[in-house]
Amino acid sequence: MKPLDLLRRQRLLAGLDDETLLELQAEIRIQRFRKREFVVHHGAAGDSLMMLLSGRLQVIALAEDGREVGLDFVEPGDYFGELSIIDGLPRSASIVASVDSLVGFLPRQKAKWLFYNHPSVIETLLQKLCNTIRQASSYRSMLGMNRAYSRVYAILMSAARNPTGNLVTIENLPNQQGIAIMANVSRETVSRAIHALVSTGIVQKDLRRLIVREPVILEKLAKGEAEIQVRKKPEAKAA
Repeated sequence: MKPLDLLRRQRLLAGLDDETLLELQAEIRIQRFRKREFVVHHGAAGDSLMMLLSGRLQVIALAEDGREVGLDFVEPGDYFGELSIIDGLPRSASIVASVDSLVGFLPRQKAKWLFYNHPSVIETLLQKLCNTIRQASSYRSMLGMNRAYSRVYAILMSAARNPTGNLVTIENLPNQQGIAIMANVSRETVSRAIHALVSTGIVQKDLRRLIVREPVILEKLAKGEAEIQVRKKPEAKAA
């Protein structure tokens, strides 16, 4: 696919005319990243606005023991690195390619020109920033919950989607260690919490996603308004 066609698929650039896209095409640098190769390192200089043209990326956090843990995903058409463009500060997270990927790098000065001269771009940018602020507010509220399980359920509930109108699913979740970091609990707690949902039929595992069979109950669990009572298996009697 030609670079111009790839730019037309970018959410941030939707609505721009071909003349503007051609001007951006002349400035953007496209780089291929292999699976597990770092695209961005936490603390690096933020000298470019980045757009994922193809593939898939993952945001990485550091666990307390220094291990790298995958969190959110970046999908084709998404952009990232806008905070460093706006405030000039270093990158706030690391991002790694989860599959072979193509990333476009737009120099900071050209990205600022794009922000200042195209209302549709700044509107898209503001909508994303508003969503980020709302998520951060919800995250702070979630961390204020006393029950560890409720914090795990709140993260699951925030990832639940209903794209078909009749089936609520949870897809593209971080691994259990990633959820543990977000909920400030142990990985074992996350495992037990998800097992409790599955064993009671509230959710169902389906390959790499979860199907939410009882979204109302999951929402109550996420708000701390309900608890799951799971019966322990009786211990085997000694012969």
